Amino acid sequence: MTLLARLQRRLPSADALRTHPRLQRFGRHLDCPQLWQLDRRSATRACAVGLFCAWLPLPCQMLLATLGAIVLRAHLPLTLGLVWLNNPFTMLPMFYGAYRVGAWLLPGEPAPFSFALSWEWLAQSLGSVGPGLLLGCLLLGGVSALLGAASVAWCWPATKPAEHQ
Repeated sequence: MTLLARLQRRLPSADALRTHPRLQRFGRHLDCPQLWQLDRRSATRACAVGLFCAWLPLPCQMLLATLGAIVLRAHLPLTLGLVWLNNPFTMLPMFYGAYRVGAWLLPGEPAPFSFALSWEWLAQSLGSVGPGLLLGCLLLGGVSALLGAASVAWCWPATKPAEHQ
C-alpha cells in the first residue's frame, strides 16, 4: 500500500466532514471537488493552512482552517487533520513555547508568571502574556506553514504531463 493510500485511509471521509454540525454552515462551499481531491497542490496548501491554524490560540481553529481550505482550495480532510496537531496533550507545550518565542522578540523583560489552569488566571494574565503569546503563535504558525508546504512540495513525486499523440 502506498503512502498516499495510507494517508487517505486515516483522514476523515468527505461524508463525515460534510455532515459535521460545525461545518454544515459552509453549505454548498463544501461541494467544491478540489477540497476532496488529494494531489500535490491541494496537499501543499492543506499543510500551509492546517499548520498555521494549529498554532492559533483560539477555540475556533477548525472553522478558520475550513474557511482557509475553501478559499485556497486545499484538501479539507488533511487541513483539519493537521489542525489536530494542537490537541489537549500538545496545547500547553506549544503555547508556552510560542509565548517564550514571542516574549523573547518583544522589547523589555518578559513578566514572570505562574500558570494556573483557570479562567481567573487567563483573565488576569492576558494583558501581560497575550502580546508575547500572539506574536509567538503567529510567527511559529507562519514558519510551520512555510516549512510544511515546502516539505510537501519537495517530497511529493512530480507527475509527468501526458504526452501528446
